[in-house]
Amino acid sequence: MTSINSDTKTLSSLTAKTGFGGLVSGLDIDELVESLTLRSREKITKQQQNIQKLEWKQDAYRSVTTALKEFQSKYLDVLSPTNFRSTSFFNTINANSSSEAITVTSTAKASEGCITIDYITQLATQQKITMADGSVASKTLTSTKSVTDFIMNLEAGEAINFNLDGKFKLITFDEEFVSSVTSDPSTFEYRFQDLIDEAYGVKNPADRIITVKVGDIGSPDEGLLTLTATGSKLALYSIGESSTLDDLGFIDGQSNKITLNMALKDLTLATELEEVENYSFKINNTSFTFHRTDTLATVIQKVNASNAGVTLSYSSITDRFTITADESGAGNNIIISETNGNLMTALGLTESAGAKIIDGVNAILSVNGQQIIRSSNTIEIDGVNITLNDKSAEAITINMTENASSLLDPIKNFVEDYNSMVDLINGLIKETIERDYQPLTEAQKKEMTESEISAWEKKAKSGILRGDSILRNISTKLQSVVTGLSVNGVSLYSMGISSAGYSENGKLEIDEIKLKEALKTKGSELRALFTSNNGIGNALNDIIINATKTSGVRGSRGSLVEVAGVVSTMSDKENSIYEQIKRINKNITVLQNRLTNEESRLWNKFSALEAALQRLNVQSSILTQFSNGPGQ
Repeated sequence: MTSINSDTKTLSSLTAKTGFGGLVSGLDIDELVESLTLRSREKITKQQQNIQKLEWKQDAYRSVTTALKEFQSKYLDVLSPTNFRSTSFFNTINANSSSEAITVTSTAKASEGCITIDYITQLATQQKITMADGSVASKTLTSTKSVTDFIMNLEAGEAINFNLDGKFKLITFDEEFVSSVTSDPSTFEYRFQDLIDEAYGVKNPADRIITVKVGDIGSPDEGLLTLTATGSKLALYSIGESSTLDDLGFIDGQSNKITLNMALKDLTLATELEEVENYSFKINNTSFTFHRTDTLATVIQKVNASNAGVTLSYSSITDRFTITADESGAGNNIIISETNGNLMTALGLTESAGAKIIDGVNAILSVNGQQIIRSSNTIEIDGVNITLNDKSAEAITINMTENASSLLDPIKNFVEDYNSMVDLINGLIKETIERDYQPLTEAQKKEMTESEISAWEKKAKSGILRGDSILRNISTKLQSVVTGLSVNGVSLYSMGISSAGYSENGKLEIDEIKLKEALKTKGSELRALFTSNNGIGNALNDIIINATKTSGVRGSRGSLVEVAGVVSTMSDKENSIYEQIKRINKNITVLQNRLTNEESRLWNKFSALEAALQRLNVQSSILTQFSNGPGQ
């Protein structure tokens, strides 16, 4: 319903009362003024009824628009599983495999028959480049200061916040701990281990995730604290303004695993990044440049979204980077070169970093005695798409069988929904006009029950689009397509679908016996009838688009949209009916102002009459007193 609505209240009450009526004359001035302005009120009521009729007409047009678009969405849309414009929908060949080693689906080019896969000796794989065996991306979580120096300044109550895979625990150095490690620094390792185990509820060392290690004397890490958590992410955080973590030689937020949302310049990688402004590299001749403030997540996203044909990934479990070719098959499908900085090397993905290359291989199989080598695990043979899932030393049989009867129910549903659509359109065109029933005023509705109002308005709406040229044009085109269009001499009639007759409002009827036979013998002809460029599917779709299109500027939209618009689109206020209602509402405003002025003039005249009569009555009373004389 359009957002412009007229004031549909009754105008039987006066709009301009200016005094008290009938006190002297005894006249019912309200009734007199109302009677004298009846013609003006009728004009306004007539205009209000015209608006109501236009709103009903708009609703009727929009109901047709909805019906057409629903039919289009169900039977003509590319995303619909029952798209009658798609050749795959009319594919009646079923393909079945005797083994789970393959998955098969038939295409429109498939025909009845049998395919034998003698063996599958190899599946196609993608080339991968990963970090060298035993290496990880992240820098070890090792302190930069000696544990001995830390112990000398340690006070009871100091603490560090541990985060293990999202589970936070506060590790507090109590008096007992401080006393023990101060008297014997060599106990720091196992005392600290006990604190962590207790915090995370570890009773059996075999269940331990976090391991504490102080570097042995003479080792490169002598006196330094190393925390490991294989397969998990461990991060350390300061408590408030405390310097405990810094005193131990760690940075607030330092972790044993890379944080993807951290800027490149702040990454703690096992191989340190060169301090350059930008890092540049090429993958398969596709160039990339990242600023030192960009995050690792940005690098991964842009590489994967590019035309390089690769997928870059990071596993926080293994702490390793991998780059995988999108295409499978043998060949050098990943070529990496750095042009500025060492980002790819730091990620362990270049030859200089000792990256491990796992070459891709082709699929190898034999079909009907002929060996086939393909770079992909998905191949098409005789109209059947075959996906290789596993190797097989045993022969696999693929059977293609005709199942045209599967189209019977969808076609019957298509005809049923088409009939509902054209029945609505032609019903509106032929609907009888009930001229004695006009839109009700609010005053009239107050005197009626809900059921009486509903019954009245049903009559008043009847014939609102009788003989409408827009609907007649749509109906004519629809019927012309389904009853007259043919492709290569084949029409719906030859398939057992024909007109149900003039009295049936353009509906179709099905000769089911004839249709079943056509599905068995004329499957390809039926497919062409609906799916070819000049077929029924595209013809119906064009008709509906030309009637219901909402995109574009006014004047380029569908015929129904131009006249009635569609809710929640620009056309809702850019259509012929909206403009008509707008003009009528302006006219009603003018008529209402005239009515108010007319009532005011009449009230002024009747007020003057009352005043004159009052003066005459006063004068008459004075004369009567004089005529009686004194003493009488």
